[in-house]
Amino acid sequence: MIITNKHHLPSMLKRAIEKEYTYRDKRYSITSLLDPDRVIMLKRRHNDEIEQDVTDLIFALLGTKTHFELEHIDLLENEHVEDHLEYTFENGYTLSGIIDHYDDTYLDDYKTCKAFTLIFKSDYDKWKKQLQMGAYLAYKKDGKWRKKGRIIAILKDWNRLKAQTEKDYPKFACKVVNFNLGTPKEVEKMILARFDRIIELEKMSDKDLPLCTPEERYNTGDKYAIKKKDNKRASKIHDTLEEAQKHLNNLEKDYQGAYEIEKREGENRKCMEYCSVCKFCDFYKEIVEKEEEEK
Repeated sequence: MIITNKHHLPSMLKRAIEKEYTYRDKRYSITSLLDPDRVIMLKRRHNDEIEQDVTDLIFALLGTKTHFELEHIDLLENEHVEDHLEYTFENGYTLSGIIDHYDDTYLDDYKTCKAFTLIFKSDYDKWKKQLQMGAYLAYKKDGKWRKKGRIIAILKDWNRLKAQTEKDYPKFACKVVNFNLGTPKEVEKMILARFDRIIELEKMSDKDLPLCTPEERYNTGDKYAIKKKDNKRASKIHDTLEEAQKHLNNLEKDYQGAYEIEKREGENRKCMEYCSVCKFCDFYKEIVEKEEEEK
């Protein structure tokens, strides 16, 4: 990956973010297996061409600082931090990962995230799978299964006033989220199923890779605008076609034929704002081309 500094931030920030990661055949990290199918393949195939700017990665430094501090604490007996682990399965594929912290009971991962992640539990499924795969690697190392996993979430946008006034807002700037990690057999089955899928994906061309789901694209959902005919501006926007149709039916009583329903497709926010491989994705290119045509 190429790290740029288009806005001329201090060079030390760029150097702090830059790090080498070499993709090896049949070797996949825990975090990469959690990516959507298309993203996994495009990242590996176009790693030397992908560009990201320092400004897009600046929050990664917060997580790096946390991990640095963990590596330099006095450890208790049977306690491990920042452990680099790998395991190769009979199919020849290797799972790799860096485990933030584990002992004989718990396996932990530290996350810097935003408050809404906890409010909506948007990453909980991904977090659980990450902990499960980490626990599996630790199990293969020492034969001990940790069935308890914890995400230690550090909120980079925590607001004290919201914590005091909003019911569902996190009460503190740090929250521990607990997960039951199941059994080694269950987790191994999940990992092998993911590798079976990887084997299928490796045979596909870029254009034939399955599209990310609307959820993976952070799609905002289609909206239905009520507007006067020949006007661009909507008088009201509805979340469902049914709501919009009821509104139009009421308008028809007094303004027959004057209004219409216009479908406005949801925005794919991850594609447009956060995806590092978008320039190599046909779906993204089609979105950009369509927007250019509509200008």
